[in-house]
Amino acid sequence: MSSTKDEKDMSNRREFFQGVTSGAAGMAMLAAVTQLGVPVLNAAQGGEAKPDAKPKSKQAESSFFRNPPPWPKGTEGHKYDHLFSTKLRENSMVPDIVPGPQAYFRGDSDLPGAKINMGWQILTKPYVMERESHHHDVDEYLFFLGASFPDLVGSFDAEIEFFVGPEFERHIINQATVFYVPAGLEHNPSDFRKVGKPLFFSALQLAPYFNSVYQTMGYMAMKTGNKIDLKGNPIK
Repeated sequence: MSSTKDEKDMSNRREFFQGVTSGAAGMAMLAAVTQLGVPVLNAAQGGEAKPDAKPKSKQAESSFFRNPPPWPKGTEGHKYDHLFSTKLRENSMVPDIVPGPQAYFRGDSDLPGAKINMGWQILTKPYVMERESHHHDVDEYLFFLGASFPDLVGSFDAEIEFFVGPEFERHIINQATVFYVPAGLEHNPSDFRKVGKPLFFSALQLAPYFNSVYQTMGYMAMKTGNKIDLKGNPIK
């Protein structure tokens, strides 16, 4: 293989990874390429023939899709309406520290058949979120990020004391972090003891609804929440 071809391949790969980070769909494609390898990229680049595409607009597009199929005309109907949920808004339980409204996806309660539940919270002041440890029978992921767009990593300005395991191993989170909590692993208490800038916290649990086994309270579950509309009115 010639050095010229090697350089061209590397250039193509750089362009691909730059384009693929432009949106959620791009991130999904990135995951696919990570698992399946470069042939996915080669297949996506396609041949020379170029079918009719959606008319160009001023909206930015990913540079990854160089030879897409024709833009679909689509059909009208309601066959898949049940797969969409827009009822995410809920009032905050501690509005002076975690300003509301907040956003929660309550899993199976919001979309029957869903296998995950998660929430999105913005903290503006120090806050003791959990006072005792607990565990789940499924995996969980905790996201600690800054809340200033566009840099959710660089805008992180907080210090969180967090305990893990039955021995209460102490950790200090002082930069943007994702914490993987395997099923059965004890975790918490947690103290958001310094919040210099607004902080984004999200918990994703691989269960139809939130459930935990706490030290003193035992099993607890939250299957639904009180949803509100954009004006703050309750909705079903």
